[in-house]
Amino acid sequence: MENNTQSEVFLPEETPKIRYALLDEIRGFLVLCMIFYHGFLSVFNVLGLEVADTLFDFFTPVQPIFAGMFIMLSGMMCGFSHSNIIRGAKCFAVGIVITVVTSLAPESFGDIAIRFGILHLLGISMMFCGVLNFAFKRINKWVGIILALALFFVLYGLVDKNADFVGITKLIPQSWHQNEYLFPFGITTSGFFSADYFPIFPWMFLFVAGYFLYKFEIPQKHSKLFAPKRVKPLGFLGRHALLIYIVHQPIIYVFCGFMYLVFFNGMLYG
Repeated sequence: MENNTQSEVFLPEETPKIRYALLDEIRGFLVLCMIFYHGFLSVFNVLGLEVADTLFDFFTPVQPIFAGMFIMLSGMMCGFSHSNIIRGAKCFAVGIVITVVTSLAPESFGDIAIRFGILHLLGISMMFCGVLNFAFKRINKWVGIILALALFFVLYGLVDKNADFVGITKLIPQSWHQNEYLFPFGITTSGFFSADYFPIFPWMFLFVAGYFLYKFEIPQKHSKLFAPKRVKPLGFLGRHALLIYIVHQPIIYVFCGFMYLVFFNGMLYG
């Protein structure tokens, strides 16, 4: 990843002449939220601190909102790129590596296996938009964003059955929930678990909505608002979102492991 020129996954390889720093900073804030959210769970898994588990549960209801903003913003930024297929393949490959590594993690860390996380989703979404770019260019931006958002909310019941306000889960045959290989599409078995789970349905449609949002050219039309740098640390996090996603959990676990050893193998916390 190169400083000030591109962000490996979440910014295109071909960037506009003007860098819209505000978009980097918004993404950086969302990355910071992710670090804290995952950090609470890691601290509880390793150190057993109840307060960390409490904080994790407290922020869980709003986690999909921040994740959704991140996904939609990523879709918007893909509008700047002409190589989404290649970038998407790279992103998905990194997701596969993370699946392998987290599946081999020690049992003492808890189940942290990521079977289909946000990198898998973003990789698939980028390739999808890259393949269909020629068709998307012919769709009115209002039609595209409204249709994509409608599909997202309708299909959200596939993932969160408590949000099934249109009865979509009743349309899914029960036999599908016995198939162990449909989890990338949001259809899971009763014993399925993924520490980070963003299936294609419905989340890809939120990415597509962001892709159509790019056609409104909001940053370009308001460059005086979007171009200036205001919070450089957040901009740094936003520009290096992929790298930070990859390394933040290992760093947190190493730190927690160090704390565990220093405090008498956790005896300080009972």
